[in-house]
Amino acid sequence: MRKLASIILFLTMLFDSSAQSTNSPLQISHLAGDFYVYKTFHFYKGTLISANAMYLVTDKGVIMFDAPWDETQYQPLLETIKAKHNKDVIMCFATHSHEDRAGGLGFYRQKGIKTYSIGKTDQILKGQNKKRAEFIIPNDTAFAVGKHSFKVYYPGKGHAPDNIVIWFDKQKKCCMEVALLKVLKQMI
Repeated sequence: MRKLASIILFLTMLFDSSAQSTNSPLQISHLAGDFYVYKTFHFYKGTLISANAMYLVTDKGVIMFDAPWDETQYQPLLETIKAKHNKDVIMCFATHSHEDRAGGLGFYRQKGIKTYSIGKTDQILKGQNKKRAEFIIPNDTAFAVGKHSFKVYYPGKGHAPDNIVIWFDKQKKCCMEVALLKVLKQMI
């Protein structure tokens, strides 16, 4: 059941289009309920690549899962979320140590947003002399924010040696970025 839910979420994130211009450096799409997907872009080896991430609107504030890949979109994302939902971002989780996931930890931490990663991500970022999360959480941790709850899992190496999966049991949704590609490849 989790595999099916994960595949559906991934495909929705991959193919969902929004009313925003495809030339916009920040695109936000409603996924379902209180869940939103945002897309930013970055040049990687001379090619413009998109990166999807997600945020959750709660009655306590907004929780971001990963940072924009494009650092020029760190502040615009906060402003857009505030304008769209009249809520501040209160938490940001890095799902692994790559720049398109953990790159904004220092920026968001400086803004007073609680930032989170697992120990393995922290070790990698520390070794690369990059900004790190304020809070280091155990590999398998449960959170409750307002009426929403979710679990953070470390399933083992995948796309990155430190990738985590975030599972929303009540909504049967999963935020697991590229780690899902490994599952899809095994099924094909």
